[in-house]
Amino acid sequence: MYTRKWVVQKTDSEKCAVLQRELGILPITAKLLYIRGFDTPEKARKFLQKDNFRLHDPFLLKDMEKAVWRIQQALKKHERICIYGDYDVDGVTATTILYTYLRRKGANCCYYVPERITEGYGLSIPVIERLSGKVDLLITVDTGITAIQEAVYAKRLGMDIIITDHHSCREVLPDCVAVINPHREDSEYPFTHLAGVGVVFKLLCALEGASDKICSDYAEITAIGTIADVMPIVDENRYIASLGLKKLENTSYPGLYALMQQSGVIRNGKPRKIVSSTVGYILAPRINAAGRIASASKAVELLLAKDETIACQIASELCEINRIRQNTEQEIFGQAIEMISGGKSGKKFIVLCSEGWHQGVIGVVASRISEKYNLPCILFSVSDGIGKGSGRSIKGFSIMNALAFCSDLLIEYGGHELAAGLSIRADKIDEFRERINDYSEANLPEQDSVLTVDVDCEVTFDEINLKSIEEIQMLEPFGLQNPVPIFVMRNVVISEITSLAGGKHTRLKLRPLEPTQEGQELSAIYFGSMQSGVSLFPGDVCDIAFSVDINEYMGVRTPQLLIRAVKVVVDANKSIDLLYEKICDENNHEKLPDYAMPTLADFRTVFRFLKRQLNAQNRRLSLVSVCRQISTYENHEMNTCKARIILDVLSQERILKIKYLGSGNDIFEVELLPVVKKINLDESALLKKIKQKNFYE
Repeated sequence: MYTRKWVVQKTDSEKCAVLQRELGILPITAKLLYIRGFDTPEKARKFLQKDNFRLHDPFLLKDMEKAVWRIQQALKKHERICIYGDYDVDGVTATTILYTYLRRKGANCCYYVPERITEGYGLSIPVIERLSGKVDLLITVDTGITAIQEAVYAKRLGMDIIITDHHSCREVLPDCVAVINPHREDSEYPFTHLAGVGVVFKLLCALEGASDKICSDYAEITAIGTIADVMPIVDENRYIASLGLKKLENTSYPGLYALMQQSGVIRNGKPRKIVSSTVGYILAPRINAAGRIASASKAVELLLAKDETIACQIASELCEINRIRQNTEQEIFGQAIEMISGGKSGKKFIVLCSEGWHQGVIGVVASRISEKYNLPCILFSVSDGIGKGSGRSIKGFSIMNALAFCSDLLIEYGGHELAAGLSIRADKIDEFRERINDYSEANLPEQDSVLTVDVDCEVTFDEINLKSIEEIQMLEPFGLQNPVPIFVMRNVVISEITSLAGGKHTRLKLRPLEPTQEGQELSAIYFGSMQSGVSLFPGDVCDIAFSVDINEYMGVRTPQLLIRAVKVVVDANKSIDLLYEKICDENNHEKLPDYAMPTLADFRTVFRFLKRQLNAQNRRLSLVSVCRQISTYENHEMNTCKARIILDVLSQERILKIKYLGSGNDIFEVELLPVVKKINLDESALLKKIKQKNFYE
């Protein structure tokens, strides 16, 4: 198992001060700009001023002129055009914008998106056969770059093909009318990281002869595909994503509006501020779920919908499909972890297979496993003797090169450096696992046993507020090469823990260890972590790694932390000494914090707990364990300072006999004594002492 080391990025204080002064920004924003390479006011201004970017000439893409001429001929002659898409969000959005544009130009046009399970990825000969005689021009989007045989077959049948794609190219390109791909070796295009929908966007700009109208009509759809496909959000992608996210807030697409309503992005007719994470974590998974569990055509229908009623119906279906996808994914993930624990997955490259796995979600699970173990991973779903796999890699290791090394064992494969799809005969999987692990042994970058989490900078409790978060959001859209900023805050006290969404998430209330003003508190969400699984309890002093957001509820905006990781610095039992010393110190007149002072309900809860737990064989307890059991199973907040006071009061009142063992005062032996009188807490000597010392009013 790997541990996580937080690596805080280094900054130049003088350069950050210049950025802060020249741009009139907060220190935290200046540090973020510096870390991202915008270390001069000129670079930083250019980065922040997204609206002034000029798109590159689309005709710099190889074969663009050929593609434009052929499509224009098809429009003039009213030839039959078919758009052949892919079933992920990138393919769905690319299909949508090309189909919409061509239909608006009067084209005789249809689209075809293959079924993931029955037809698999990419252009296929059976589909070409079905389209033969019905289609004159086939245009692929987000696929086709490896369709060598398919292009030859289509040409033999008299069907012209234009390929638009952004995946890795092989040495030989398909023989067809045009192959538009920024990754071509002979490409002169200045930006190679376009998504599949981005390549189609450039095709539309070339067809239209201007980019303004294309941006106005298609930026929001293009932005969704670009963000969902985890493309670097720099250069053209940053401009398109920024413009598209802004347009999403007042989208003219009924399908997108309905999806945002159904997923909670729009509430009471008003959308939340839409950022890249809104697309990545809310909209994209629902669009993607159609192609994983059902049919991607359903997602295209949503984006093309003009009728609000139909749009709402499809959006509701996609949300339900996504819930099914989540449950299926979690089940497979659990099974995969068990297999890895069995030691048969491969040491350098994890390869797993099962006949029961849903082919549509194994890519997502492979990604989670790769992140968890910091190793490349491929999962195969086996059916009828064939394993269809999906793989994910880690930074610095090309999965495509690894697959090329094993290509003689594979039926087919394709993808890019960090993700790939493939198929193989089931009886070859064991040999494939051995071969790809041999390759990885020699080529995988040396892995540290400690995984690192890149942290932008440390912040204080006072630095996180609405103003600072709004400034940080100036760096949006976030994504690859402009990641969501991660911060570290030290010595934060957990004052409250509650469950959300039926236990799926955990909310923390946080306060500084040494408050600078009264009532300081921040709310934090630990998404995907159950309260019983986070091993955190009220009173714990922690270091936290987090990103920031603004929570809007009932018209009120408040800062919100999104927890990435927590390290307990001072466990609740350690904090006893800090607070209890104040009670024992005659010269200390500092007020005892409210959270540390027990109430009558606290006394009753601890006493009931002890009565249930104690017996002749079990009289030795841990104070921390008692507090945690009460917090978890009694659903009653308890910390060790409260518990220590309660135990000492009950001991003084002869309700129990207690003996602390060792210097830490965590382990103690306790015995319940016969109750001979009713207790009046107001008469307790210890509580009177606390009151007299003005620890609380």
